[in-house]
Amino acid sequence: MIFAVCPNPAIDTYLFMNKLELKSSTRVEKLQRYAGGKGVHVALAVAEMGYEVSLLAFWGGRNGAWVKQECEEKGIACYGIELEGETRSCYTLKTNDSYTDTEILEPGPTIQPKEYDAFLAEFEKQAAQAKVVIMSGSWPQNSPQHAWADLVTICNRLDIPHILDATGVQLMEAMKKRPFGLHLNRREAMEYFGEKHLTAILDKTQETIALMAVTDGSKGLYLRFREHKYHSNTKLENIISAVGSGDCLTAGLGISLLNNETVKEMAAMATACGAANCLREEIGMLHRSDVMSLIKRIEIEDL
Repeated sequence: MIFAVCPNPAIDTYLFMNKLELKSSTRVEKLQRYAGGKGVHVALAVAEMGYEVSLLAFWGGRNGAWVKQECEEKGIACYGIELEGETRSCYTLKTNDSYTDTEILEPGPTIQPKEYDAFLAEFEKQAAQAKVVIMSGSWPQNSPQHAWADLVTICNRLDIPHILDATGVQLMEAMKKRPFGLHLNRREAMEYFGEKHLTAILDKTQETIALMAVTDGSKGLYLRFREHKYHSNTKLENIISAVGSGDCLTAGLGISLLNNETVKEMAAMATACGAANCLREEIGMLHRSDVMSLIKRIEIEDL
């Protein structure tokens, strides 16, 4: 089983309109809502690929209940702590003018120390039953800066392979505990490691991180697992939405770890999962049929 963690889930809402009228009324022509948050995207992708997956999150109010229900309807076992505040909503404006893809992000709920402690206890309980743990995204307000570090420590103590996708001070604190795996995009990796070349980042982390994945948008994936390094990519003719592709790619890494695949197979699976997300309108969601078609077309280079 894969265990996904999403401390700060969201409702991702697309607002479709002709154009945004500043200081005036704008009529929304169509609205679409999706269960969101990086860890939620991971769990949805794993479930769609046909693997058993559970999800841990903070669930806030009616919004949290809606996200949880959406995940459970996909066969995902959901755990976590219920909060009084509302799970955040994230709005993306889809217009025919220069304001298209403008994002408006709510702050989300605030957690208390006792709620954080309960989350840690539930995490350890569920992680002990998993084969692979994937931890992604941000934390609610008032969370300690060492939150991901605490979870990495638990995974290391339980000797469970895990992948972390985080940024900022949370990443800095977690790195002190030496996570098993790390996935960052090009900008995040360059900022954190101070390197311009992605292959240099793979080399620089070899002594401290078993699995290092850096995504570079349309240029593909740079992957190192232990001493083996690969660059993988595929060409897509019609990209509908790339939002959540990194999360789907992380899900692919976790699936390969679960199946004890070779590093080359891991590169292909992860790249196919990330690319498949681009072929559909749904945010952070792939279709298994797309993955199985794309995986045959992945170009892989031994680094």
